[in-house]
Amino acid sequence: MFLRVLVVNVFMVLMFVLLAAHPGVVFAEGSADGDFVAVKGGCFQMGDASGDGDPNERPVHEVCVSDFSIGKYEVTNEQYKRFRPKHDSGKFEDLSLNEAKQPVVNVSWEDAKEYAKWLSAKTGHTYRLPTEAEWEYAARAGSKTPYSWGDSAAEACKYANVADATAHKRFPTWKSFDCDDGYLVSAPVGSFKPNAFGIYDMLGNAWELVEDVYNAEAYTKLPKDNPLFQGAGEYRVERGGGWSNGPLGVRVSHRAGVSPTFGHRSLGFRLVMVH
Repeated sequence: MFLRVLVVNVFMVLMFVLLAAHPGVVFAEGSADGDFVAVKGGCFQMGDASGDGDPNERPVHEVCVSDFSIGKYEVTNEQYKRFRPKHDSGKFEDLSLNEAKQPVVNVSWEDAKEYAKWLSAKTGHTYRLPTEAEWEYAARAGSKTPYSWGDSAAEACKYANVADATAHKRFPTWKSFDCDDGYLVSAPVGSFKPNAFGIYDMLGNAWELVEDVYNAEAYTKLPKDNPLFQGAGEYRVERGGGWSNGPLGVRVSHRAGVSPTFGHRSLGFRLVMVH
């Protein structure tokens, strides 16, 4: 009996060492919120190095983040409705945004915070929104290019649900990618290839809310290690672009601000689990 317990304990220790040593290791948390990916912390160049983005994406600066675990997928309607059964993500052009596996949208930053608080109380684990630095580190997955898959916008439809050629035919004013991803609105989470860390839909599908207060000059005000902007500001940061965004909106460095009480048809979130 003692030997069996010892073997089990040794196995568990080895598993935790593995998770700590390798970014992108997936483990089933077993809660209502599904799988998380353990990301090994490190340092990276945060911001727009290509010069395609807005001034608020610069200056490019070195940031270091500690280990963290982030949702493998965006939070879905199915998951969010365990918290608020009457929530309706709505429709766009008579196309549903409310299917079980689609990302929950039409939620605000305050809604996302309440969901994290509810899930924490329900499971006994602690959940929160990612910081902006954690989000970009996870989205880049080791890349230094405008997109996590490389420089080519033409490759977008393999990895992200974006404004594509089909959407452009129907909505000619939309800025779009020259490829076809098969969806006019949001797709079920995990429908496209993951990034190098094994995380899905970091770009496209739904914009993702993060913890930080939005400030256009935040990159000049923050420390190098585990930055989180909590200074004065009316808005909160949203990242990653959504299903109605084109090449400039769906980039790893792109950032925008949104009212903490406002939701829209392509705005959702994913969570970080605190160990």
